[in-house]
Amino acid sequence: MDDGLRTTNRRVYAIGDVAGGLQFTHVAGYHAGIVIRSALLSLPATAKTDHIPWATYTAPELAQVGLTEAQARDIHGDKLEVARFTYAENDRAIAERQTTGLIKLMVVKGRPVGVSIAGHQAGELSSLWSMVMANGLKMKHVAAMVAPYPTISEINKRVAGAYFSPRLFDNPMLKRVVGLVQRWLP
Repeated sequence: MDDGLRTTNRRVYAIGDVAGGLQFTHVAGYHAGIVIRSALLSLPATAKTDHIPWATYTAPELAQVGLTEAQARDIHGDKLEVARFTYAENDRAIAERQTTGLIKLMVVKGRPVGVSIAGHQAGELSSLWSMVMANGLKMKHVAAMVAPYPTISEINKRVAGAYFSPRLFDNPMLKRVVGLVQRWLP
């Protein structure tokens, strides 16, 4: 089978579980979209898996999109940056008493290559990262997002902030400005 899900018989496509690989209902739906674009609309379409979310509906939920930290380290080595944000710092999670959890984001050259989430609604949170990775978006795009307050989805924006925070405080000019402001405040 090729990347367009065609079998050795060019008129026959394989989707879902029979295509091998990831065996999730949402992957079968994704495959169907690939085949419709290719077979019915004659548009070029290939199946990729690096943006496919995995979710395990346990308590707490577990979700993964793209590479794990270990996989990303093996592939990207020192180029890998990891950002984390805990559920305990999210106001909605606090209000709902769902503070057990963490989102871990793997980034290379400003682009997310993987996200691991353990916590309340992890499967829901993974959708954003699937879209970001499928479209080759950068962390600046996630940081520019406005999430309604208070929601669990703010965790996605806050982990993007955690990625950018070290950069802000490595800037010598910004350090001077912060120092001046701190001296003026009581």
